[in-house]
Amino acid sequence: MTAAGLRSATGTGPRFVLLIVLVTVSSTQALGAAAVLVETWVFRRHTVPPGWDCLYAAGFDPVGSDLEKVQVIAHQAAALDKCAATRPVSYQGAIAALVLLAVAALVYWWLPALRDRRRRPVPVEAVDPDGTLTAELADLCARSGIRSRPRFHVDAARLTSGAAVHGRTGRYTVLLHGGLLVRRGTDPERFRAVVLHELAHIHHRDVDYAYATTALWRVYVLLALLPSLALDGLLLADALSGADSLRWRVFSRGTVADVVVGLLLAGLVHLARADLLRRRELQADLRAVACGAHPDTWDAAEPPRTVRPPLHRFLAALRTHPGWAERRRTLADADRVPGVGSLEMFLAGVATWLLYDSAASLPLPLSKTWEYSLWTTVVLVTPVLCLSLGLPIVRAALTARGRAGSGARAGLWLGCGLLLGAVTTEGRSRLAWVPPQPEYLVALLFIGAVPVVWFSQCLRLAVGLPGRRRRWTAAALCALVTGLLLAAGLQWWQLGGSRIALGAGDPGGAISALYDRRGPGLWQDYRFDLSALSFGMPLLTPLFGDALFGVAALLAWLVPLVLVLLQRPGFRLRRTLGAGLAGGLLSWAGLALMAYVLYPQRPAGLQERTAAYLAVHLWWSVVTVLAACLLTAGLVAAFSRRHWLPRALVAVPVVQLLGYAGAFALYSADGCLGPFNTVVDRCRRSHLQAGFDNSRAVVMVTLVDAVLGAACAAVVGAGTARAVRRLRRRPAEPVGTDAPPGPVGPVRRRRRLAAAGTVLVLASPLAALTAGTAWYTPTLPGDLTAVPWPTARGQDQLPPDQAAELRRTQLYAWMTGGGTSAVREIDTATMALAAEITKAGTETPKANGKVSVDEQAFHRLCGAVGDRVVEAQRYFSVPDPELRTAWSDALARMRKGAQECQDAMVPPADGPQHTDEERARLFTASLHEVTDGYGNLASGFKAIAAAAAATPAPGE
Repeated sequence: MTAAGLRSATGTGPRFVLLIVLVTVSSTQALGAAAVLVETWVFRRHTVPPGWDCLYAAGFDPVGSDLEKVQVIAHQAAALDKCAATRPVSYQGAIAALVLLAVAALVYWWLPALRDRRRRPVPVEAVDPDGTLTAELADLCARSGIRSRPRFHVDAARLTSGAAVHGRTGRYTVLLHGGLLVRRGTDPERFRAVVLHELAHIHHRDVDYAYATTALWRVYVLLALLPSLALDGLLLADALSGADSLRWRVFSRGTVADVVVGLLLAGLVHLARADLLRRRELQADLRAVACGAHPDTWDAAEPPRTVRPPLHRFLAALRTHPGWAERRRTLADADRVPGVGSLEMFLAGVATWLLYDSAASLPLPLSKTWEYSLWTTVVLVTPVLCLSLGLPIVRAALTARGRAGSGARAGLWLGCGLLLGAVTTEGRSRLAWVPPQPEYLVALLFIGAVPVVWFSQCLRLAVGLPGRRRRWTAAALCALVTGLLLAAGLQWWQLGGSRIALGAGDPGGAISALYDRRGPGLWQDYRFDLSALSFGMPLLTPLFGDALFGVAALLAWLVPLVLVLLQRPGFRLRRTLGAGLAGGLLSWAGLALMAYVLYPQRPAGLQERTAAYLAVHLWWSVVTVLAACLLTAGLVAAFSRRHWLPRALVAVPVVQLLGYAGAFALYSADGCLGPFNTVVDRCRRSHLQAGFDNSRAVVMVTLVDAVLGAACAAVVGAGTARAVRRLRRRPAEPVGTDAPPGPVGPVRRRRRLAAAGTVLVLASPLAALTAGTAWYTPTLPGDLTAVPWPTARGQDQLPPDQAAELRRTQLYAWMTGGGTSAVREIDTATMALAAEITKAGTETPKANGKVSVDEQAFHRLCGAVGDRVVEAQRYFSVPDPELRTAWSDALARMRKGAQECQDAMVPPADGPQHTDEERARLFTASLHEVTDGYGNLASGFKAIAAAAAATPAPGE
């Protein structure tokens, strides 16, 4: 794109596309939810809402607390994914959305014709007997640069001196007001300016965007939003009429949230559309002046204000046309580059979260819903952010007066939009609008700020590169990394942040309790350490071992480093790398101090040191390396006036490499360090393997989180430094002032070699570690996923009849969701084993009175019984606590008998060797165990079926 093209580009096209996609996807969600509501509540066709049967089978309590819901999902996540993968995908909402799009397309097609019929304009030729007006309009069309000439009509009834343009692609109509034709004779410059302004709208395709969004929005309101709100109103009316049922309690939870989300979407669409059209109006003014319109024709008087200034500013955000004062400022200072607006970024943040939430309703496999929703949102939002942020930066580089901010303010406004969207949409499935730990909502500000600041500052480095192709390649790479950073933030919130905000990080000290039961060790002596581990690990594990986000973390500092090295001298890279070296030395000092402080707490026994003590030691090593990275990034950003985030991230890999080297040395030299020893007391070379294993856990836990956490720390550091400078009233250097890039002279060969060596030294080891995350996912000692979650019973607060109804519904969903099929599979395998036993009983005894059996056949059949039992154990636990114990005990007994049967038929090589008589006794005992377990299983399943019998089947 040429410099002129960059100056005239608006960047609003992707925002219109995002708006259209958001409305379409929201209609899918609204119409799909309305269909479920009608089927389940109006026609009573379903006992359990479609798509919720897996949750109910898992013991999901719709009237329980928010924390209990998260615990149920987290405790049985694998079984939920397996159950969801077997469920059919609903296409009701998608089909309804396609119908809505078809209706919107028809409205878009016929809307201009309806407008012409309502206004009844006349062709311009009817009021131009001498043809001078037609000739002048043709000349203006040629000057405007539009490809096809539009139709010109006159609305004689309109006495204002204005004009309007409407139509569709390839068929535009410019409607001239009657007062404008009169003004042509007295003020021809005004006439030409008005016409050129309308033709500029055609040139920028504003008519297409405006009419497409208008048609889609009106159809969405009439066919999706209003019907959904009407159903919610009927549900509320039914509740107020005295209905008190479980079905009402289930659906009423999200009714208010649905209304709020619908109103939020309506306000968002109107504000975003108005903001887009105002920007288009200003661009049309600039285009008209560039085509020959005189700027003095915009000297129109502002209408008198009848409201107070705050209300006037609010109402101005609702208008689709800017005020005359703003238009004159834009024309008078056309070279001024306005930065991205706060309202624009706030609306983009709200739209991002609404799209993220609504895309989950698309007809996609349920087990991959949020993954597809995440990447759909990132693919659509990233171009909007990059163009909105990038165009002012590129224009600033093309003009001597150019100025672009650091991106911090825009990023924080984007984060505020994400926060509002998250609080609003997550209220659909929660009891409280604000989570029990609302301080974690601050993380959403960083999720918005880090990608925006990173892109803004790295793009300014990219535009200073020599060569157009190199600049475009760098800009595309910056956009790619920005999308990955945004995806990493959203995934962290989905997998960890939202659950921690609800108090599900480590409810009731469950992780600490898990460590208490693992292996030898005085776990009770490390209560504080285990509490810190239980608090910190849920913050670090959402992106644990994910290779894609490992690549994002790698590129987040590698791209700025390469861009810096390709710049002209003056970036002071040595100082930044020196800060990283100081941070690495700080991590060494921290590791040494940590080992020295923990040394007196070492247990006396060597075996006990490898359990609780080593787990605590590894955890504090992780904390030390992370703290060094975050502190270094925060200080580098605080003492940097420009490009503070790239500088901070360039320093982080130095700290990481030195910290990892220090951890490896600490654990490899164990026994040789005196008061710094970890486990052993003797100095041996064989400890190198222990050093590799222990430091690998530190590396894998901190590899991604150190970079992303350092970016957040840099934002805090830069903001704190700026606040301190303001309090001390020091004139701060304009952080975002961008001078046009000067000529880049020839780079010396020595500098090229130094730059390449810097990249290789830093990138090679960390790239190898990042690649290792795709093949190895480490854990600290202890299985952090097998957490015994505490059980809360929200249904205990229900009336007895509703509590019984919920219990029956859960049991019915458990049976139909897979419990019945699990019993059927076990029954088939057990009957096959019984048939083989019967066959062996018909064999003719030998001389000693014994019967020979087919050992391989019994080994295979007992193994089949055991496999079916294991599959049943992997299914959901029985939702009812009283029935769960009998079911679990029966499965455990059958599994034990099946394993003993296999061992009796084919003894394992590493197990005890028995005589034939002992094997025969073991075999007989194992068959009794399987038979008795099967009887208990059958009676337990009958009890479950009897408890669920009162729940009618769907459609009854």
